[in-house]
Order: sequence, then C-alpha cells, then structure tokens
Amino acid sequence: MPNRPNLVLLRAGDTSIHARWLNAPGEERTWDLIVSYFGDDPDLFREGDWLRIDTKGTKLPGLYEFIRAHEALVRRYEYILLPDEDLDWTCQGINRVFEVCREQRLQLAQPSLTHDSYITFPITLHNPLFRIRFTTFVEQMAPCFSADALWQVLPVMNENLSGWGVDFVWAAMLAGRGGSIAIIDEVQVRHTRPIGGGGLYKAVKALGGSPWEEYQETLRKFSITRRYWIHRAIRPSGRQVTSGLWILCLYGWGLLLAGPRLKARRASFPSLWSNAMWQQIKGRWRNLPRAPLQV
Repeated sequence: MPNRPNLVLLRAGDTSIHARWLNAPGEERTWDLIVSYFGDDPDLFREGDWLRIDTKGTKLPGLYEFIRAHEALVRRYEYILLPDEDLDWTCQGINRVFEVCREQRLQLAQPSLTHDSYITFPITLHNPLFRIRFTTFVEQMAPCFSADALWQVLPVMNENLSGWGVDFVWAAMLAGRGGSIAIIDEVQVRHTRPIGGGGLYKAVKALGGSPWEEYQETLRKFSITRRYWIHRAIRPSGRQVTSGLWILCLYGWGLLLAGPRLKARRASFPSLWSNAMWQQIKGRWRNLPRAPLQV
C-alpha cells in the first residue's frame, strides 16, 4: 500500500459506510487506510489501495490488539485517525483534519458533529462561531492522534470492552502533560446511527458487560472528576478568543443555533443546553491544574 504521512485506522463490520470517504473525484487522499475488520465476509473491503486485516472484538480493545501486533507499520505515520464505521463525511474533510492538526501542532483532535447527528456530548456539536476550539476532551468517535500521543495513551485503550470513559482518561493524560487538544469546527461529520445501538455495543452486552457500568468504573479507577470545557478558541476570522465570558457566550449561542436540527426531542433541549453551559462554567472557573495522569 502507499506510504502517505497519515493513517486512517478503521474498525469496520459488514455495515460500514466508509466507502463514501473514498469517493472523492479530484481530491487526492493524504492518508492510507487500514480496515481492521471484525465481520465474517472473506471478500469484503479488499479492493483498492488499502489493507484489510481481520481482528475480532470491540472497537478500542480491537485497535489496541491491532496496533500492538503491527507496531512497526503504525509507527510509520505522523498522525493516526481512529473513526467509527458509521460516520458520513468526505475525503476532503479527513484531509483537512490532518492539515489542521499539523498547522496547530495538535496532539489530539476531532471534527465537529453536524447538527443532525446522533450525539452524546453537546461540546462535540458543530459551532459556526468558531473555527477551532481548544478543549479538555475529545470523544472516541473520531479521535485523531499525533504519533507521540497515540503511544502515550495506547495502554488505556484496552481498559474495558465498550471504550466508554476511556476518552476522558486519554484526554486527562494528554492535558496533564500540556498536550494540545481541540475540536475542529471547520470540519463537520455526521454520525448516522444512535449511540450504543451498533454491533460493537451488542457484542459488549453479549459478553456480559454494561457500557454504563464500565464508564463509571473507569472514571472511578482513574479518579477522573472534571468533565469538558473550552479554554481557548479561534474564530472563523482567525481571531484568538481567550476570554472565558466571551467563549461562554459564543458557545451558548452556537448551541442555540444547533437546536432546531438536533435529534433530541425539543422538550429535552433546555436541559442539554443548560448542562453544556454548566460544564463550561464549572470547568473554566473551578478546575485547578492537575498533575500528569499516570497509567
């Protein structure tokens, strides 16, 4: 396979929609693709200039096993993206995520989620009032790591079956070491399936696990008490925003703009909005600098 500077390492089953990422007339990929396949079709996803390697299991433990088994291959790349199989975006969008990571020297980043996506955390929603938000959290749905950051957080990827809570741990590890973490509003991706409804989560339950219980246990184990907040941002004009009050106002207004298209019921939107505002306030004014998290 080609040796481009970036890698998209995808955990995929039979219903993966990643073919849409590859349909890019006139757009040259800046990333190699490796499909870590957990299905049973011997012929699926074998065409094209990418590699399919079969690995059973859920997303993060499967990626952990893959990376450990193919360390020399993964170490060839400068940035590594670990997306879910049910994301609807473009080759151009993926290219741009890698470009922004280099431009801003990010250790961990993700694209923002379109307003009609299925979401878990309001902070991940696209905010048109920003280009980049520097945060204390990036979700496991589509994290993009620098090579150094990936090897730092790799041990916790095998922490539980579902991966729930692991993204809070790796964000705390990198933030505690002064790592630069961001949500890239310039790039949007649509999450097409309900949270927890995919085959990987069904596999967790079949093995007797509970994603929610794993989430709580992981946070307890690593003493993760803070959640997520924005500490700096860049506007579409390129202007830097560091004022906590100004960030709060722009963040809140951006969430209001998202409201009409959200998958959540209208009745639940005030609760979602107020919780997001409280997380930002609590994070900005109550969090103290923490020592690097040891794993």
